[in-house]
Amino acid sequence: MKSIKTLTKVTLSILIFGVSVAAEPNLPSPVEDVVKMEKMAGSVGAFTTKESFPKDYFLMPKNLPYLVGMTLYDSSSSNLELSEEQINAILKIKKELMSEAAKKALVVKKLELELMQKVSFKHKTPKMSEFYPMVDEIAKLRAELTKIHLNCIEKVKAVLTKEQFEEMLDYGVVNMF
Repeated sequence: MKSIKTLTKVTLSILIFGVSVAAEPNLPSPVEDVVKMEKMAGSVGAFTTKESFPKDYFLMPKNLPYLVGMTLYDSSSSNLELSEEQINAILKIKKELMSEAAKKALVVKKLELELMQKVSFKHKTPKMSEFYPMVDEIAKLRAELTKIHLNCIEKVKAVLTKEQFEEMLDYGVVNMF
């Protein structure tokens, strides 16, 4: 009985290891895109240690899926068995929407840094309520940026089959529902 349990554990380990070794991304990590975004973003603010540009400037940077990354660069994305046509369609979506998002995120970042300078402890500042319109503008732009992200999600979902989308949800990368 003990040897059957051990054999079962070993067999399961081999199966799990075999699956994880076989799974790989559809495309290599886009290092050049990351470098381009870092260069565009410039230096981080005085109170920021690490920045994920443009994602950090979305209204909801953490609780929506990043389907371009999940379908193309996730370590299990090859399990989706995307066609070349699907990969090219997702890359096209990424190209058109990433540029739009990056430009808007840069505006948000500049406004936030301007606000930070104005409320700096080094300067005598008026009442903080005088900055509320600026905060409202930042919030509006962050909402617009998140709408670009939602548009991206919608477009990528349209490229995938129902089965591919369900497979992607099984990655364990994100729990959407």
